[in-house]
Amino acid sequence: MVILVVMVLGAAIGLLARYLLPGREWVGLFLNPCAAATAAGVVWIALSLAGLGVDSGWLWIGSLVAATLVAVAIPRLLPAHRRRVDAAELDRLQAVKG
Repeated sequence: MVILVVMVLGAAIGLLARYLLPGREWVGLFLNPCAAATAAGVVWIALSLAGLGVDSGWLWIGSLVAATLVAVAIPRLLPAHRRRVDAAELDRLQAVKG
């Protein structure tokens, strides 16, 4: 049940990063919060299976750091990729047209 708390915190980190970091016009509205929440949940499960309990600070820190890393990485990496793909698609469409 506590995993929901860490996933909501991860989503909040992702939402905050969406509005604080540049490049949000290239990233979907829910991509950053959902990816950060997923990263927090996956790390929580992995560390729980490794034997850390809910009272362990490393479980919380690891999950929230993973959410932060994902929330910062998406707006940094995705816009450049989207620009390249959009330019290639535009070139393809212009070649088909003319």
